[in-house]
Amino acid sequence: MKNVIRSVVAVAGLAAVASAGISRLDLQVSLDGQTWSDSVTVSATAAQTARVLTRAVISYIPDAGEAAPIGFASLTWQPVFSNIRTGQDQIAAFSNQGNNTNGGAVIPQADTDGPFGRVIPFAGTGPSTSQSYVVHTHTAGSGGAPAGNFFRIARNDITRWVGLGPTTTVAAVNNFNGSGGVATVQKLAGRVAADPAISYDVAPVILVLGIDVRGVGSGLSHVIGLDAPLLGMSRDSATGNRQAAWMRDLADTSGAIKGIVQVDGAEIRIIPAPGSLALLGLGGLIVGRRRR
Repeated sequence: MKNVIRSVVAVAGLAAVASAGISRLDLQVSLDGQTWSDSVTVSATAAQTARVLTRAVISYIPDAGEAAPIGFASLTWQPVFSNIRTGQDQIAAFSNQGNNTNGGAVIPQADTDGPFGRVIPFAGTGPSTSQSYVVHTHTAGSGGAPAGNFFRIARNDITRWVGLGPTTTVAAVNNFNGSGGVATVQKLAGRVAADPAISYDVAPVILVLGIDVRGVGSGLSHVIGLDAPLLGMSRDSATGNRQAAWMRDLADTSGAIKGIVQVDGAEIRIIPAPGSLALLGLGGLIVGRRRR
């Protein structure tokens, strides 16, 4: 399931470029905010809801002979949850507008209650109230989505599926060129006293989210995938590459190093609670005794 979206839409012009490293976007899940991996198992009955924490960690793999960057600069992208159940699963409230200095970013905590959103200092820009981030729900191919049910996080005006819409002119900026997604970006130029310190972490957490998932009945199971389609990311207009920007040195105020993005998805496995299985077994035992 974790590769469903990638196999359907993760196609982008990966034109060859000299000395281009890889930006690894690692999507992870956790039940407690302390232990993170690419897969968790939730045990709950059909009447229960459990919260799963998710986060995005980005790192850089230099090309042969290339100097490593000193920190992450920017990437705009669209988190997507696949195989969701409408009316049952739900994204927890997150900081959906503003920037580092006015409530647009959070300090992550090992707590299922959040707060959730972009992580300080990676909210160097908006969005405004009129273009806040929302959870778009796609069902039965709505908005041009693939078959299935999805949650997709992007600006509220980006109602089409990832990457769909005009590919040229100004109109292309809002989705195909990546700027309509979640902007995880440091403010490197034009800084003021209120701006948080620049992060020189070379593998930072840039986004944290929570999703409340409904359990399943006895004998059932369900898998929800977390991914980030390449077509919803920052795009180099010359090469077509979907790429993140990194700081070359202390004087770099734009993110001079560009790394083609590679996404490692995650998944949430939902199984019946042990108690429901025990009750099922007990019920079978009672039936068996009656038959005797």
